[in-house]
Formats: sequence, C-alpha cells, structure tokens
Amino acid sequence: MAYVDELLGRGETVRYTARRHLFVLISSILTELLLIGLLIAAGVTSQMAFPNRSIAGQPVGQVIMVACVIISLIVLLSAVLDYFRWNGEVFVITDMRVILVRGIFNKEVLDSSLEKINDVELRQSWIGRVFDFGDIEILTGADSGVNLLPQIARPLEFKRMMLDAKHDFTRGYNYFDDAPSVAAYVKSNAPNQVGDIQQTLQKLADLRDQGLLSSEEFEAKKRELLSRI
Repeated sequence: MAYVDELLGRGETVRYTARRHLFVLISSILTELLLIGLLIAAGVTSQMAFPNRSIAGQPVGQVIMVACVIISLIVLLSAVLDYFRWNGEVFVITDMRVILVRGIFNKEVLDSSLEKINDVELRQSWIGRVFDFGDIEILTGADSGVNLLPQIARPLEFKRMMLDAKHDFTRGYNYFDDAPSVAAYVKSNAPNQVGDIQQTLQKLADLRDQGLLSSEEFEAKKRELLSRI
C-alpha cells in the first residue's frame, strides 16, 4: 500500500481496498502446474518410446526430454510472474475517486473521480457467485479512467462501498443532515450550548476542507461534541 499512499492527494483517505479474487490466481497456477506435469510426462514417455533413435547423434528421447524441461521452466516462471502481477494489482476506493494500480516494475495507474461515475454494472457467473468474485464495470462520461475491474473479490461489497463513497462525496459527507432535529432541540432545551457546538463543527469542517484535519479526526470530534447535547 506504500505506492498507493504516494498517489493520494492532500486530505484524501482510503475507504476500501480490494484485489482480484484468490481463486483467479490459484486456478491460473494450477493450470500451469498441470501443463508442467504433462510436459514432464511427455519427456519421460519419449525416452521410453524412442530408445534407439537419434537426431544429429543425440537420442531422440533425450532431446525431447530436454525441450520439455526447458518449456516447463518457462511455464514455472510464468506462474511466479502471475503471482507478482496479482499482488501488484490493487483496486482502491478513496473519498474522492476510484483508483486502479497494476504492474510489477512498471506501474500503470488509472483513476475516475467519484463525481464522474454515472452507473455501476456488476456481472457474476455461477462460479463467481459460488466463490464470491465478479466483474465490475464503471460507467462514466469520459473514455479514459477506470472502466473495468475484472474478477474482483467480494464485488457486492466493493460496489456498495463505492456507491456509499459517491453518495458522501456528492452530498459533502452529509455532516449536517440532522440540522432540523438539532435546531428543534436547541429551541426547546439548550440553545446556547448547541449553538456553540454547531459553530465549532463548522470550524472543524473548514479545517477538514483545507486539509488541516483528516476525515477520521473530524468524525471523532463531531461524535465527541454531539455526545454533549
């Protein structure tokens, strides 16, 4: 996550992080291991099938066996790279945008602002429903940015967190939605105290918007102040 932290803007915080489902990595590696097993079996079989035949003075069976071992090593290297590719691909939801980071040595970063997200599509096969993974497509008004999050783990949770982040972003975190009820309480109970608390909350919100206070710190102070009412 250190690389992701470097991508965050001032005051921007991570709300949710996901990867491709582990099932995708395991199925890919198992397929490659199966291929390695078939190659080794083919090499052993060739030595038994052509014990006396040779090419350029070399036994045919031995030549085939060496070729199978070399190909097996290449496939094994591919399996190792599959793990690093899987580990290096991260899907991140912040309080401002959705970020896709991928790459082992060379990094590619795509992001879409929450305000540009028009709709979200979720597609799951029956296997995806069993193992809880699926594809999420983000529909925006722009051609660039994050559009497809393939085979993501816990897609329903990711979609819900993304829509919640968009809702909070669009409504300015909705910090003062309870203003009418607070106002009624002020009028009938403790106007001076609650009025001071509202002014303090507004000052804290200004500090948060300026990046001098994190969202978590603001929420903690808000809960502390409202608990006094």
